[in-house]
Amino acid sequence: MKDAELITRIKQGERDLLGILIERYYDQIFKFCYYKTGDETLACDCAQDTFLRMIRYMDTYVEKDRFKPYLFQIASNACNDGLRKRGDCFIEDLAEAKEKLAARADRGDAGEAVAVAEAVRAALAALPQMQRDVIILRFYSDLKISEIAKVTGVSIPTVKSRLRQGKNKLKTILEKEALF
Repeated sequence: MKDAELITRIKQGERDLLGILIERYYDQIFKFCYYKTGDETLACDCAQDTFLRMIRYMDTYVEKDRFKPYLFQIASNACNDGLRKRGDCFIEDLAEAKEKLAARADRGDAGEAVAVAEAVRAALAALPQMQRDVIILRFYSDLKISEIAKVTGVSIPTVKSRLRQGKNKLKTILEKEALF
């Protein structure tokens, strides 16, 4: 069943279908929240808050294009609220990532894959929030440029610019810090 049909039926009173919608998107929303906050516990809280907000405002949702960008916009706001309440930003910095990379270098291939993932996550932390968001939405959440524009509330050319700048900065950071 497609999202639009599910939402229509939920609005008509079939609230038991909310579980299907939540199950369909939970993993993607959690991953997005994790990459945006850098903290697993906070990401879990933000993902739950996303779906609570979705349920609370389901009756006001108007189907325009696709539901997924709408849900990611809620998740982005939930993460921003969670970070603001906690009073900090992205947790890891490049120095912490380098320490973890050195510790995992001796563990072989599996440790190396995890180390690379941590290096990229730490490099993401060094980006400005607006560039980090578009990179996470594009490459980790697999949203299209037009969907990212809806989530972030900026124009398509702005998304493209932030994506290009963010990728260039990531490359520079990873090369400069010798994380690869």
